[in-house]
Amino acid sequence: MNPSHHVRRSVGFRHPVWSSYAPQILAGIVDFMREHELWRLATENDLYGEMEAVKLDQDWHGDGLILFRATEEELAVFRQRGQAVVLTSTEGPDLGFPRVVTDNAMIGARAAEHLIECSVPRFAFLARGETYYREEQFAPGHRRYSRERLGGFRAKLAEYGREPVVHYLKGRPLWKAQTWREIETEVMAFLDTLPSPCGLFVADDPLGAVALRAADRLGRRVPGDLAVVGFGDDAVCCYATYPALSSIAYPGREVGKRAAELLWRQMNGETGLTGRTEIPVGNVIARESSDTLAIADPEIRELVRHIRLTAPHDPLRVSELAERSPLSMTTIKARFSTLLGHGPKQEIQRVRLQHLRHLLAHTDLSLATIARDMNFVSAHELSRFFLSETGQRPTEFRESLEKSDGNRGGVGIQAVVFDMDGTLFDTEPLYYEAYRRGVASQGGVLEKDEYFQHHAGTTNAAIEERFAVRFGPGFSIERFRADWHAAWKSLATPKALRALPGIREALEVLSEAGLPLAIASGSDRVDIDLCLQSSGLAPWFRSISSGDEVVQGKPAPDIYELACRRLGIEPRHCLAIEDTGHGVNAALAAGLRVIKVGEPLDEPRAGLIHAGSLDRIDRAGWAALLTGAGFGS
Repeated sequence: MNPSHHVRRSVGFRHPVWSSYAPQILAGIVDFMREHELWRLATENDLYGEMEAVKLDQDWHGDGLILFRATEEELAVFRQRGQAVVLTSTEGPDLGFPRVVTDNAMIGARAAEHLIECSVPRFAFLARGETYYREEQFAPGHRRYSRERLGGFRAKLAEYGREPVVHYLKGRPLWKAQTWREIETEVMAFLDTLPSPCGLFVADDPLGAVALRAADRLGRRVPGDLAVVGFGDDAVCCYATYPALSSIAYPGREVGKRAAELLWRQMNGETGLTGRTEIPVGNVIARESSDTLAIADPEIRELVRHIRLTAPHDPLRVSELAERSPLSMTTIKARFSTLLGHGPKQEIQRVRLQHLRHLLAHTDLSLATIARDMNFVSAHELSRFFLSETGQRPTEFRESLEKSDGNRGGVGIQAVVFDMDGTLFDTEPLYYEAYRRGVASQGGVLEKDEYFQHHAGTTNAAIEERFAVRFGPGFSIERFRADWHAAWKSLATPKALRALPGIREALEVLSEAGLPLAIASGSDRVDIDLCLQSSGLAPWFRSISSGDEVVQGKPAPDIYELACRRLGIEPRHCLAIEDTGHGVNAALAAGLRVIKVGEPLDEPRAGLIHAGSLDRIDRAGWAALLTGAGFGS
């Protein structure tokens, strides 16, 4: 206890009623208080006269607050008044106050590891891209946690040569009575596009429960067709559907304890406590929604999980399994045979072969590189293993795939990837006006020439970072982001988002040719969805890759590499449609061929042709382009 305080300090704790984490966080706060200092703890309540109703807002005058989220106005008042504040949500402004949040990248990685253990061949990710609230304190807008969890999910899957299909829900007013129906319908439409079997990571448990209900309505078997894992370990959501939802537990007690510590240090005069403290999470709590192993024996189940997670990169020996288990080698082999129908050595070989097939079929990696990544002694040893298991050499396997691909156009174009802004729609003037209004709301000026010369075609995040430098320390990025998005939504009407000349005709011709179509745009996913839905073009595109999903925007190749991975087609067999130099450079760097619409670039380049406008390309012209003719070497 801290003896210097004879009068207990007042600390407020505010958490929304729709979140189930409050009791855990409170328990962590009390843990800290028991070890350091007792506070008078106030929580928001209205118990119908049983207790005094408490409202924790900018009119509350206690010593400190632990808040889920807060408005800029509230935080400014708390700072002016000298009150200590700690936030426990990834979303919303902080005005320099510290946050204690979960390690979102670790959450995504844990989900990926679990689904890899489930031995599913395909993966998907579902989350809210944007959320509307009436209450400003809940920070309506784009969800940062979703993108961070996707980042961890994608990075871990990439270690196994896998790439998830991604879907962000469009923003909807959550207070309207029929919103839940719209969300479930959108989730059903997404699940209906997924192959079977597939592993699905849903960014939180409430949406995970929706996904299970949607799968049931579609007749998708869980976990046979769809293995599902969420986050939060919210008992109501996890057991509200059958099968029960597998989930990663929210580390609420540790969040509360660390938040209380940071608050205590502030109240004791310590300064410089800014930024995020990230709390690690544990492994997935497996339930029926992802129980693809279906092995009741706990020792053998754990060994099978270890094999599926480790064998793609490590040629495990059976003796190593015995070192991890209390069972004898004889017992392990006998139980494997009974439960799986084959021994542990065969399970290791099966998992390694499955991963090797995937790398040979879906990457351009050399045999030497694959051998190194999978810890074969050499490419020769890899070839001998593949031959003994399949009767084919790896090169023969790849050649057979290329012959199969030849039926879809040989060395020609097998997929088309469209930029959006300036290519499908003339949206750049709308973006300029939205950014101009966002800057003007804080007294700044953004000239049209500056925007089109330096910012058009890059990601929203990159533009926001540049403006933070350009307009100085008094410029609030959180406020700018909210202001320009509000302006953008008012400008992006169906009338303003009419497809440019030749677009609809091109989509028809390319689809008739059996080519999958995709989007690779520097815009955020929610903005892409708004444009495609408003214009009616959404049904044409198999996959969407957005600027908020990559580390570097155009002219870096990241977004086109992502688009090709999602299509499952090598970049050299893909055609990009672009309107900017940044976009052309990005697509060529990724290995695609490119049609540049609009003004031609100054110098000719291999793999690039200029078209002026797509309405100048007739069916015969498209047929010639899809053979690869005209692009040079």
